[in-house]
Amino acid sequence: MSARFAIPATTFVLRGIVQERLNLSYPATLTAPVVSVEPPPRPSPTNGNPAGGGAAQPEPARLHLFCHHVALNPAWRNMYEPHVDSAGKRIGPSPLAVDLHYLLAATGLDLEREVLLGLGIAALNRFGVVPRPKIAAILGAVAVPGTPARITDLIPDEQLQDPQEQPQQITISQQPVDLDMSTRIWSAFQSPLRPSAYFLVTTVFLEVDETLPATKDVDDLKIGVRPDVSGADADPADVVTTS
Repeated sequence: MSARFAIPATTFVLRGIVQERLNLSYPATLTAPVVSVEPPPRPSPTNGNPAGGGAAQPEPARLHLFCHHVALNPAWRNMYEPHVDSAGKRIGPSPLAVDLHYLLAATGLDLEREVLLGLGIAALNRFGVVPRPKIAAILGAVAVPGTPARITDLIPDEQLQDPQEQPQQITISQQPVDLDMSTRIWSAFQSPLRPSAYFLVTTVFLEVDETLPATKDVDDLKIGVRPDVSGADADPADVVTTS
């Protein structure tokens, strides 16, 4: 997709994968929880503090799939040979490829959190490589409103990149995150620690442009030799004559 939709469309597809698994796992008599792309919620000022004016409210069952970090893909950053002219000046842009880091966290009562987290982990690990038909199916199942209220409403109507021009497919892998890093992330959220898992999604291309600028036509053809031996003292055997 284009640069403006590449990251949100990836999140949109991942959320669709997880939501589909929840809908299939919950029986018809129960409503499957919603998968949110918002960060885990902070506690309410009155939650668990009756003296603050309200009784403790039960936390709703929900999965949160939040993109908390975006980094340049090191492989594409180091392997790509930029287009340069004869003077060494760059004349073509390098592909802008990034890796997306996601937090998958579950909220809810008692063991329902663990149920949701397990379903979410299973759904994402099932699609180690997200096939193109799956992406098209998730995006195609959402209708674009007649009068879009936000720019993200246009994501389902965005054209996918030509598969022959897309260097790599989207892959999903669960990442081992130690307690120290996990604590830092949750501290930044200012939210209570909840059951969670971390995923790396790669490679997302924001820009793929192999179109090179037109080169300048040759105006004059000059033939010379190095070193210059055209002086009067030059040996005739070293002089090249052209006509």
